[in-house]
Amino acid sequence: MQILNVQANPTAPAQPLEPKLNYGFYLQTRDDKLLAKNSQDGFSALVNGLLDEDVDMIVAAYYHSFAWLGRSQPSMTAVEAALESVMFNDEKATEAAFDDILKSLQTNDFLARKLNQFIKSNDKLTATMKKHIELMTDEDRKDQMEIGMLQINDSTTKLQQLMTQQESSPKQDESDSHLLN
Repeated sequence: MQILNVQANPTAPAQPLEPKLNYGFYLQTRDDKLLAKNSQDGFSALVNGLLDEDVDMIVAAYYHSFAWLGRSQPSMTAVEAALESVMFNDEKATEAAFDDILKSLQTNDFLARKLNQFIKSNDKLTATMKKHIELMTDEDRKDQMEIGMLQINDSTTKLQQLMTQQESSPKQDESDSHLLN
């Protein structure tokens, strides 16, 4: 995720803020009542929204990434205004932001485990849905359930691919640190 110049206060100039995806970010997203829906916590809804390429989730991810600022955390409106000038005015930048945020989540060990848990939960859900579909007699409802199951499978596959790309990308070894000097 990129550093944003956010004008947190209308009377103060914009200042560069570094997004941090950590446990504080997780707690704030998990407990966000505006994100939570359909019996999902806010973090899971955020991940689903990013996978579905919902631009509101870019704003939410950046907003919550400033949880480390505590009381001086900028408003959602200020974050959206900063993103508007940097990201939302460019289609390619907006598209890239979804994968960038998901990949950034994986760089924190705790959040990477939460993403793995998200995948496992989706796998269990699709297995349960599959069993229910096999027992259904109403064809219309069966079709709806199959479409829902396919959407969950698509999201899970996309997240697994992103995580696999991140894991397979070469990481700098400490023994190579001399190359930086």
